[in-house]
Amino acid sequence: MLGNKDNLRVLNMNLIVWRGLLYKSREHCEIEKQAGRLAVKSIVAGTYQSRIYDVSYVLKINPDWYVQEFEIKTEIDGATTVILGKKEGEEWIINDTQRPEFQGLRYIDISVTPFTNSLPINNLHMKIGEQRDIDVLYIDILGNELKVVKQRYSHTSKDHYLYENCDSDFSSTIEVDSKGIVKSYPSLFEVVVESEGNM
Repeated sequence: MLGNKDNLRVLNMNLIVWRGLLYKSREHCEIEKQAGRLAVKSIVAGTYQSRIYDVSYVLKINPDWYVQEFEIKTEIDGATTVILGKKEGEEWIINDTQRPEFQGLRYIDISVTPFTNSLPINNLHMKIGEQRDIDVLYIDILGNELKVVKQRYSHTSKDHYLYENCDSDFSSTIEVDSKGIVKSYPSLFEVVVESEGNM
């Protein structure tokens, strides 16, 4: 995996579409490099257990692949919610309220998208055979819950990482492209379209 700034420099993807297998969804995600940083805008629509949902999210990501700000808008069965997050030093401010239980968390994980799995993969720069345990701010969209979750990533081969949720028995081998963006997340997500532009 390339170094942080180098990785951003070669990332010229501007559109990726994922199909959600479990969540029966379609996601259209735009990624744009802005002054060495990434701006991500995405729309997800799907159904899960007879619930219809629409989600849009915006992420501002620094050169180390840490999210500095996020905005998530959801509509689930007609009910709307907005979650605004901002990192200030080691603190997370969520909807204008400081959340000390999230202090020091470097990663976020949004439940209905595979994109946020690309954040630790690009940040950790693990060699093949290495593994790391991390704590993340997990945003459970359909459960309407924010919580701390411990996760483990193991770099198993050039383009594959074993993901494990340390708080449950869930695990899956994720395939990424040359830029560390998730291509296949078995049983959950798969790429439908991936186009590249000049960012």
